[in-house]
Amino acid sequence: MILDNIVKKPGIGFNEIARNTKLSNGVVSHYILQLLKDGEIVKSGVRAKYFHYKISEKDIELLITLRNKTNYEIVKFLLKMEFPVSAEGITKAVKKSRSTVSVNLKRLQKMQIVGRKILNKNMKLTSDIGYYVLNEETIRKIFSKYSLNS
Repeated sequence: MILDNIVKKPGIGFNEIARNTKLSNGVVSHYILQLLKDGEIVKSGVRAKYFHYKISEKDIELLITLRNKTNYEIVKFLLKMEFPVSAEGITKAVKKSRSTVSVNLKRLQKMQIVGRKILNKNMKLTSDIGYYVLNEETIRKIFSKYSLNS
């Protein structure tokens, strides 16, 4: 049951596994440790996320980033757009504070998921930068392959 949860939702955390399976923390902990020992799953991230052993390191990194709700909302919004969008436009679309969007955009840029482009619309440089998904095909495949749309 625990392995099934991890396979169906790569990047799932301990608490979500416990909620989904309705098992006690001790039982979940025991089986996760056993699955790790047997090599069936791998653990990654600062706040432990669990993945089936067959998932590549690159996909694990992308999934950890995209399982963050704000990152997911930003990327999903940008995938719908045919042109770069300003941080202000993204802030309105995902209904998060400007600082939250800024922090997440920097993380997405560092992961090379999102790129920046000068729009040449305004004189103010900070409001004249548009964001877009760098490799749409790869990101769409990740969304599809790991059921991130659901």
